Amino acid sequence: MPVGVPLAYGTNVHPARTAADIAAVLALTADRIRRDVGWDRLGVDLHLGIDALVDDLTPVRRALDRHGLSAHTLNGFPLLPFQIARVKDDAYRPDWADPERERWTRALLDAALLLSDDRMVTISTVPGGWRPHHQRSLDRDLAAGLGRWAAAALRVADHTGRRVVLAPEPEPGCGLETTWDAVRFWTGPLAEDGLAAAAAALDGDHTAARRALTQHLGLCVDACHLAVMGEEPGPALARLAAAGVPVVKCQASACPEADGRDPAQVAALAAMAEPRFLHQTVATSAAGSAWFVADLDRLPTALARIPDPVRLRTHFHIPLHREPAGPLRSTRDHTAATVAACRAAGCEHVAVETYTWSILGDGTGLESGTAAELRWLADHDPEFRCDPCSP
Repeated sequence: MPVGVPLAYGTNVHPARTAADIAAVLALTADRIRRDVGWDRLGVDLHLGIDALVDDLTPVRRALDRHGLSAHTLNGFPLLPFQIARVKDDAYRPDWADPERERWTRALLDAALLLSDDRMVTISTVPGGWRPHHQRSLDRDLAAGLGRWAAAALRVADHTGRRVVLAPEPEPGCGLETTWDAVRFWTGPLAEDGLAAAAAALDGDHTAARRALTQHLGLCVDACHLAVMGEEPGPALARLAAAGVPVVKCQASACPEADGRDPAQVAALAAMAEPRFLHQTVATSAAGSAWFVADLDRLPTALARIPDPVRLRTHFHIPLHREPAGPLRSTRDHTAATVAACRAAGCEHVAVETYTWSILGDGTGLESGTAAELRWLADHDPEFRCDPCSP
């Protein structure tokens, strides 16, 4: 299945926040990465937060066009600054219980139309919110917000012929964590509360509302998140397909894995704790039971209470193109299988998303590391080399 868009990398790895800073990064760093991999065209999973959305994005569009870059997918998950000293659970704020999340995600709809001419543009978003922030489920808030957003996207599509798809991205510790959660949400709250909200926004037209949900909502599958939650790619993607949940975006990322019975491996994993990002961890027992640990700094204490942990995986995006140093393993084979399963399900938008180069501390530069990851993924699927892609 030839792809119509090039493989991308996530620009949430850059500290750029304003439109001017983003345009500069695209013109310098992204262009160098594109030339390093030797492609005429490179995709960018373009991260736009509030600081950029209040600006005129025309300089960003000019930089994309001048440097052979395609913004066919946007990262609207973190809306607050992401590459700062401490992010942690602010990555999920504002969430879908806050009207500000819907407001700025509507702004991303306009940005998508400005920054790309592709037949379909995708936007990933927070899957409800971080569960510890709330004492109740955010399913109804998320469903209603997505329904209203889809109604707006349908009106735009009917007027312009442009299709923009919003894609919640399941993540450990969030309202939607797994593909099981996505199926439950799609067939329950979205089919009820989401449809009602879309219909209300479309003057009571339930037929149009169903079209809005079908055409303008999908799922973003992050391979690291899938691995941490212990989901195998084949069954996970089959589950989504059986429930009619379209996968429109895949983020190619890997996580470290340790054997919980090996003290050296456990110590090496615990040593990866750091103050910037949350590193949710799941410990799995020999019997298949799983325990969730909210962050790596809590792992040693948690392990004292977890019986027989044989596998530990943590939400820490590590390079795709090599195994980690020392005793730890990478889930990159799981990543390759996840991307293949997403592609087989019809997903064309794939992005490398190692946003942790600044904290890996292994001496690898962001540019050379990202280029190596893109080549590694293209080696698994030569169509990603983008020979058929049009500018």
